Amino acid sequence: AAVIISGDNGDHEENAMPNPPAEIFKAYDIRGVVGHTLTPEITLQIGQAIGSEARARGQRTIAIGRDGRLSGPALAAALAEGIRMSGSDVVDLGLVATPMFTSPPITWARIPPSWSPARTIRRSTTA
Repeated sequence: AAVIISGDNGDHEENAMPNPPAEIFKAYDIRGVVGHTLTPEITLQIGQAIGSEARARGQRTIAIGRDGRLSGPALAAALAEGIRMSGSDVVDLGLVATPMFTSPPITWARIPPSWSPARTIRRSTTA
């Protein structure tokens, strides 16, 4: 699929990028095989969506972190770029322990090395 933008001279494609595969979206995280169903390009799109949703909820800054897997730096960079493209700011926590996350982590707890999940956790509000 592509993003179609309608202009005065008709429709044209801009920044054509395939939709992320539906199977990577789980109930509580986003999980895919690095280099196949989870690539930097897909992670960039996910970052744009997270950033856009955060801005719609009044959040301007998003913290991200990752664990020590070799694919972490590239996926975290793509996530950060996507978040920034949405107009949100990014605080990159770098390498952190999974229990510390209150942000979208790039982590691989208890799964094969080729799989990479990302959890999104939004700040809860209390009355």
